Amino acid sequence: MVSEIQTHGFEKEENEHDVVDKVYLDIKPRPQQSEVVQSLKNQAGEEWKSRCTEHYAWKAAEYIIKLENNLKTEKEIQDHMWRSISRLEKQRDEAYNTNTGKGNIND
Repeated sequence: MVSEIQTHGFEKEENEHDVVDKVYLDIKPRPQQSEVVQSLKNQAGEEWKSRCTEHYAWKAAEYIIKLENNLKTEKEIQDHMWRSISRLEKQRDEAYNTNTGKGNIND
C-alpha cells in the first residue's frame, strides 16, 4: 500500500527572488525639489505627526514650487524672446547689406 504524503498545513516553498522584472514606462520620477521646499515639507511632516493639519510650512512649500515653476516658464519665454530678437537683427542686417552692397554695417 502506497501512502500519500500529507502536505496539509504546509505551503509549497517558492523562490520569491525568481520573478521576471517588470518595466514600467509610464512611471516618471519626481522632479527634484529645492532645499527650501524639502525643508518646509519635512517640517510640516514632522509636525503633522502631532496632528497639525494644513500646516503653514506645507502650504509655503507648495507655493514656492508654484513660484519656481513660474520662474522656469518665464526664463524659457525670455530665452525664446532673446533668440527671436537675435534672428530679427540678423535678418535686418542681411537685408541692409543686400540693399547697400556693404559687407558690414560698420563699413
